[in-house]
Amino acid sequence: MASGSARRDGAAGMKRALMVAAALAALAPAAVVAQDQPTAELQALDDALPGTLINDPSRMDWAFYGAEQKTKNVQDPAIPGGGAAVRVEVPRAGANIYDSGANVPIRRGIAVGRDVTVAFYARTVKSEAPGGKGKIGVRFQQNAAPYAGFGDTVLDIGSEWALYEVTARSDKALPTGQAVVGLQLAGAKQTIEIGQVIVVEGATSIRTTKRVETTAAPDPELPPQLKDKGRMLNDPANRDWGFHGAGQTTKATVTNVYGRVGTLFSVANAGAAPYASGASVTLNEEIKEGDVLLVAVLARTLSAATPDGQGMLSVRIQKNAAPYDGFLDKPVQVGPNWRLYQFRTQAPMDIAKGAGQLALHTGAARQEIEIGPVYVIREEAVLTSSSN
Repeated sequence: MASGSARRDGAAGMKRALMVAAALAALAPAAVVAQDQPTAELQALDDALPGTLINDPSRMDWAFYGAEQKTKNVQDPAIPGGGAAVRVEVPRAGANIYDSGANVPIRRGIAVGRDVTVAFYARTVKSEAPGGKGKIGVRFQQNAAPYAGFGDTVLDIGSEWALYEVTARSDKALPTGQAVVGLQLAGAKQTIEIGQVIVVEGATSIRTTKRVETTAAPDPELPPQLKDKGRMLNDPANRDWGFHGAGQTTKATVTNVYGRVGTLFSVANAGAAPYASGASVTLNEEIKEGDVLLVAVLARTLSAATPDGQGMLSVRIQKNAAPYDGFLDKPVQVGPNWRLYQFRTQAPMDIAKGAGQLALHTGAARQEIEIGPVYVIREEAVLTSSSN
């Protein structure tokens, strides 16, 4: 007999499955044509899934390859997960499983160290592989030479519709615009049907329960490691920042870390200098020469066209008018996970009240960086001890 806990878990899993199925069904009418879906429909699916949805499951105009491979879009209410699929006929096994297949586009880049999961329903109509099961190779990869990738897995596909998942942790970065999931189909002479494909980042299964954020217990104003450090010179909750850079776009986000507010910076191309794009954060207090200042920035990288996939950010304390005299100029390599980056500096100059700002420079690379709250603190305790 199942325990009460097992029954509750089963009920929760069934509820989640129904939520996902309902959200996918909303995408089904456009499943066999190439068109953008309303943001609300994709958001409904994202809300029902763990992690973050990073592809458009309604798009089934995948990039198919293989000279003799034939494809056909099919729709049937009996197909789980939306009622749509692609039938692929592979006339003969290839020398390599990747000799024919399909590339499913991912809407943004993948940074190093991220958990990525792809899930899809599939079934084998017929196959000449041993055991009669179909073969699908799955790989997360860059769709450009030398086709770097990770997560290579070969799935055995049965004759009944079933949900298949592959999860991998990225050991290399895949740039925005070039990231795909490769479905490799030349492992056997076979006819396979594949339903809508879901790709999520930050989760190891779409079957798990998505953590629900709550505002019942708000985060403290300061991260614990900054508590009692001194006097705050800016307002961490104020997101009325000044943004600049012709190739940069920004979007407000909600985080699950300190402050619960963030901004996503999308930089289309590296600038001539890091300060070619970025943001400025107002400082509300004066700075005196000799002040010891602590700067803390909460940030993570979603994607970056850098050799190691880490984002490039630099921070600077400066005056808010030309010629923007300032100091610190600290470059930061931003990894894929939320981290509070901290820097200590001593002011070599005075900056009057209302004349200072913290500059965040994002122009060093083509990248997507998410920045949460930032903090500029005058370390009064340090100054008191140093004067004794």
